[in-house]
Amino acid sequence: MDFKIGDEIEGYGETEPKKKRSSFFSILVVIIVSLSVGFIVYFVCNALFVKKPPEPEPITRENLNLSEENVKILYNYVTYGTKGERNSKFLVEKNVTIDSFSNQEKYYYALQFVQQGDFENTGRTDSAGNKIYKLYSETIREYMQRFFGGSVSYTNDITMTYAFRFKMDGKNVGNITASADGDGLDVSFNGLEGPSPNPVKPYYGELVAAYKEPDGTYTLEEKVVYAEAKEEQGVYSIYIYGDPEKFNLIETKLNQTPETLQQNPISISQYLDRATTVTYHFAIFNNMLYFESSKITNN
Repeated sequence: MDFKIGDEIEGYGETEPKKKRSSFFSILVVIIVSLSVGFIVYFVCNALFVKKPPEPEPITRENLNLSEENVKILYNYVTYGTKGERNSKFLVEKNVTIDSFSNQEKYYYALQFVQQGDFENTGRTDSAGNKIYKLYSETIREYMQRFFGGSVSYTNDITMTYAFRFKMDGKNVGNITASADGDGLDVSFNGLEGPSPNPVKPYYGELVAAYKEPDGTYTLEEKVVYAEAKEEQGVYSIYIYGDPEKFNLIETKLNQTPETLQQNPISISQYLDRATTVTYHFAIFNNMLYFESSKITNN
């Protein structure tokens, strides 16, 4: 076989670039692997040795003391009643919202905030000679919003008799009608009414829990039992129920007199485990808490 110098030179010239390319890729692989290992080591060390900031604690409802001022005020809102007996609204209706109230019921709860100084003497008198006082629309609106919030709607077209907490001219029962000028209510005090003489109340309740929710609203929980009394010649038979429908009879107390009831008054404390739960929710309007809803849960 003939050997040619040209052939030898040509063969050598083709082999050299291949070796360079192989060397370049080897170095590139080493760099990539080194970087990968470096990143892995960094992240592992960071996870093991770098202290992470603590996770923020989840916001939960706050358990309130039952003697807290707002709690007492709100509980008084919903347990209000004239003649010393609370209204049955929240104790017999399973679910209550602002839409559940009649126009007169809205006045019933809003007028609990009225004070003597809110009345203006009109200089007029009714047919019996009682002074007629004016309660202005602006004042009524303030008290409506205090109980029901900013979205409350009502009309001044109202006629009702209402026993206030205080006396005007020695009387506390007011006859309420819409003012002729449309700017409020006319009230003439024409009677005096005290607490109910009945020794047995129809409802016995006790506030058992109160919470401040994460959004600033309040929730109150009340336990309630329902009493039914049958009187004969001053002696009472009393039936204690755990539900507003009076299906769940808890206890029967026979041969009770006003004297024995005074000595051993009915107390809900012994019935808490079988009592109905009424849950009240209060929302916020203008930095004030107002009634939003309630619901009854039977045990």
